[in-house]
Amino acid sequence: MIDRQHTILVVEDEELLLDLLKEMLEAEGFRVITATDGNQAVNLYRSEKEKVSLVLSDMGLPGMGGWEVLRQLKTINPMVKVILSSGFMDSKVRQDMILSGAKDFIQKPYTPEKVVQQIRASILSDDPKL
Repeated sequence: MIDRQHTILVVEDEELLLDLLKEMLEAEGFRVITATDGNQAVNLYRSEKEKVSLVLSDMGLPGMGGWEVLRQLKTINPMVKVILSSGFMDSKVRQDMILSGAKDFIQKPYTPEKVVQQIRASILSDDPKL
């Protein structure tokens, strides 16, 4: 178990998946805050940015999609770590997201182990205890 010093902001509009991710990440020792759309995610990040180690965001969100969430978060904090996820993504768009500052991309459907592995890999350089 890791310290609860790492907070993950999970942005997902599918309620069942959001609940599953929250429960799974908390079981791994992370503190989790959630948002169900892009606007809520940006507002939450703005108020909690000092605590958030990483943002895990779906691409297909109501209102502001994941790509725009990434852009908005980068304006708030250029060093924000964001993993984007989607059920379908061509390699060119994926490459563009990484070049735009996404830390990583995870393809849906994904396993809980894969999500935890990518989150840990993305924040590992900041905290070797993970």
